[in-house]
Amino acid sequence: MRRTLAVLIVLTMAAAGLAACGVRADGPPEIQVDRTPCSRCGMLVSEPLYAAAFQAPGSAPRVFDDIGCLRKAARAERGDVRIWVHDAADSTWLDGANAVFVASSAIHSPMGGGLLAYRDLAAAERAAAKYHGRVIRSLPELLQMEVGS
Repeated sequence: MRRTLAVLIVLTMAAAGLAACGVRADGPPEIQVDRTPCSRCGMLVSEPLYAAAFQAPGSAPRVFDDIGCLRKAARAERGDVRIWVHDAADSTWLDGANAVFVASSAIHSPMGGGLLAYRDLAAAERAAAKYHGRVIRSLPELLQMEVGS
């Protein structure tokens, strides 16, 4: 009984420690606008709509101020990474594996990545028409496309 109580205390303290650090094991990290820096360029995240994050196995989550910054950093990672982006339709977090992207030079994102993410293909197609851009239908396609394309 004492051993069980000791294990419960240790687990509770560990969970409290993780919560205090803002780390969520099951989702994207918390972003504090104008306080959280981009892991790639160091610029503070000021427009959550363009913010993105990823977590490589065994590593802490990394936050980016632009999907373009995330794209460049994720391409350099070895192994699978979990990616989150904001849905441009409602600004909520979205698992990158379920996202459809729009690329256009008319999208003025913080670092010039020119990318938006959508949960819904029809919304992405409307945005592509509005911005005279193109729809990128999957995360692997986004990560594989050449810079500037």
